[in-house]
Amino acid sequence: MQFLSVSTVVDILCLLVHTSNANPFSLTSCGNLTEAIHIKINTPIPTNVSCASVLAILHDPVKMIMLNPLFESYTLIPDVTPITYSTTDKLSPTSNTTYTASFTNRANGLDTVSHAGGDLLLDGHWTVAHGVLMEEEVATGYATDLPYVRCEIEKSHPELHAGLIAEAASGGA
Repeated sequence: MQFLSVSTVVDILCLLVHTSNANPFSLTSCGNLTEAIHIKINTPIPTNVSCASVLAILHDPVKMIMLNPLFESYTLIPDVTPITYSTTDKLSPTSNTTYTASFTNRANGLDTVSHAGGDLLLDGHWTVAHGVLMEEEVATGYATDLPYVRCEIEKSHPELHAGLIAEAASGGA
């Protein structure tokens, strides 16, 4: 007779609990079920749009939040550095998600960190260089959640890029 190791049993239990809506214990001990995915989205900036105007919008966290096509609402979290907002996105007609998003301006872009419930962490780096708006996202979380996260980012962020560039073109910076 062959027995499962304790760590294998814990992994199975964590996976079962995580994929069901029941959550009778903390999943923080299930660290080996986490992984990271890398997503890159690059959008050429039209020649009639200045890189400076794109940067100005990147440096405006409220505009960045509101340009997200999933945006529903936001609230500033006071007295936190870097500047942080509680943001709610509408994922479907019946489903919302609320997360915290922190914004740190850089000379050539923006760094974002979003904590989106459970162990999901999004680490974003936005850069304007050589006439291109470049976004790199690293999503770390439960392996079972990451395909959905990838799908949502790859679906919504190109639209966010287009809205950002349109806003910069209209002088909305």
